[in-house]
Amino acid sequence: MSEGSPTSVEARQNLSRVVPTDVFGHPPVLSTENRQAYDALMTQLTLEWKPRNITEWMFVRHMTDTSWEIFRHRRAIANLFAISFKTALRAVLTDVLPEEGCKPWFDHYDAVKGLAQAWFEGPQEQEKVKSELAKYGLTAEAIVAQTYVLRRDELAMLHRLVAAAEARRDAITRNFNEYRAMSSLGQKPVVEVEQG
Repeated sequence: MSEGSPTSVEARQNLSRVVPTDVFGHPPVLSTENRQAYDALMTQLTLEWKPRNITEWMFVRHMTDTSWEIFRHRRAIANLFAISFKTALRAVLTDVLPEEGCKPWFDHYDAVKGLAQAWFEGPQEQEKVKSELAKYGLTAEAIVAQTYVLRRDELAMLHRLVAAAEARRDAITRNFNEYRAMSSLGQKPVVEVEQG
């Protein structure tokens, strides 16, 4: 569904009429995030799960919030790689570029710094850096590997956050399906207690 399509607009309008927002309050969307994307996610989950009562609406809202949190953590991982790229590239180049062609040590430092900066100046310059890395049997993936080394603690923490949120998301799905199945049989469902 495109942003401006009648189906998308109509779905959001219908959703805003039936979502019990007075119960749930504002969604957990940061000022740097896209509220329309959050609303679209909740709309799609509502269309898929078709909540019939306040309990099922709580499942939909919890699923939306948890999925949104997973997306946030994954964006944080990608951005951590992006902000660490130049430092990682400098570290790789420092390790592989020979020092014998440079007279004083700061010439080597300047050569490394210049190549690392070149990466951000366009595709042709990136190719030059890749060619330099290739002389030592390396590809740009070596920069990613170096980022793991430099940011291992932060990345490990973010990966744990993703895994915990994914486990919660899976529990929400199981609990919703159990609730729906037991409700259709007229039995009271036993809902798992969320851990963590």
